[in-house]
Amino acid sequence: MKIKNILGREVYDSQGFPTLACDIFLENNRYVTSIVPAGTSTGLFEACELRDGGERLMGKGVKKAIKIIETKIAPLFVGEEIDAVEMDRKLLELDPSEQKNVLGGNTMIAVSMALFKAHAKSLDLELYDFIARVLDNPTISLPVPLINVINGGAHGDARLPIQEFLLIPHGVENFTQAMQVSAEVFHVLKGLLEKQGRSTALGAEGGFMPTFENIEQPFDLIMEAVTAAGYSKDMFGIGVDVAATQFYDDKKKTYSWFGENKTAEQMIDVYASLSDKYPLLLIEDGLAEQDWDNWTLMMEQLGTSVYLIADDLVVSNIYHVAKAVKKSAANGIIIKPNQVGTISQIFESVMLCKEYDLNMVASHRSRDSEDTFIADLAVGIGAQFIKTGGLMRSERLSKYNRLLFIEELQSLIDLEEL
Repeated sequence: MKIKNILGREVYDSQGFPTLACDIFLENNRYVTSIVPAGTSTGLFEACELRDGGERLMGKGVKKAIKIIETKIAPLFVGEEIDAVEMDRKLLELDPSEQKNVLGGNTMIAVSMALFKAHAKSLDLELYDFIARVLDNPTISLPVPLINVINGGAHGDARLPIQEFLLIPHGVENFTQAMQVSAEVFHVLKGLLEKQGRSTALGAEGGFMPTFENIEQPFDLIMEAVTAAGYSKDMFGIGVDVAATQFYDDKKKTYSWFGENKTAEQMIDVYASLSDKYPLLLIEDGLAEQDWDNWTLMMEQLGTSVYLIADDLVVSNIYHVAKAVKKSAANGIIIKPNQVGTISQIFESVMLCKEYDLNMVASHRSRDSEDTFIADLAVGIGAQFIKTGGLMRSERLSKYNRLLFIEELQSLIDLEEL
């Protein structure tokens, strides 16, 4: 099926800032739309966004990106048979730079996401199924949701250094049950916060933003909510996105932690102590993106009992993932499409993760949209986890609801095959 037209549009993300949408129109009046998310807490080596600058929209407009789509990219593809992988290759020929300084990472990923959606639609396939076929992934499985319940760091005003506290359901039958039990705990947690006179204002990713005096209080409150919801503590783990780069002093080589300056070794001791006291199953970005050697130390001390997930350290980039493998720096990575230039580049990192048994966490961004691409991606690549926010804010729930639909759809397909 041939491409009839490719257009760029300026739309708005979940925080009211402009972002880029790409529409691809196919024959037979079919079309798809992709919307690019943006990060608040971003890694040093992520693909660069192309923004307009100037006074309009605080300098964050995307008219330059739209012009590139319509004058440089569209002429290459309009009139051609849709082929997402091959067209991704051509995008990379237009901008081979690692951080996409020529076209802009947001420009390229907007088109790439739309190409994969369009190719799937041209074959009458669900997007997750098309992705699985491209990767020759023989089985379809849904990820475990990492539910954001408390926001701190750059995503909240809770005066917490940790950016996200994540509820991890396990011992459940399926994704549907995982969402049910998580939703019940989430709302019980809200009630406990209200009872204690703590804020239930929402952070950027749909978690609550109460103020705490020490690091144990949010852990205690989450476990209290689990029990109050009527569930065994064994049914839930806790994950944290520390985003340690945000409070790392590169000159002093120390971390600012509740008014103290701690070394990397002391931070690892903090995590070890927390994992002894609480069901701390996952730590994302526990150390800074510049602190490679101590990531290896953290793996040596905690890697057999905790998922140590790298985000800023690797930014979904195969070269940085390969370095993490070589240095044994992590046992899992975050997958964020807009950190690189194309979906095909994400696939390169995915294949490396599979080769070395690294866990994958498909992830949203703090400034996201109603686009559910990340949900299909998680299923198609076989990610072990998905992180898409709390259970308030529709741009977060749209991903969870898409996964619920995928699970229902897969159950119907399985019944037909019996």
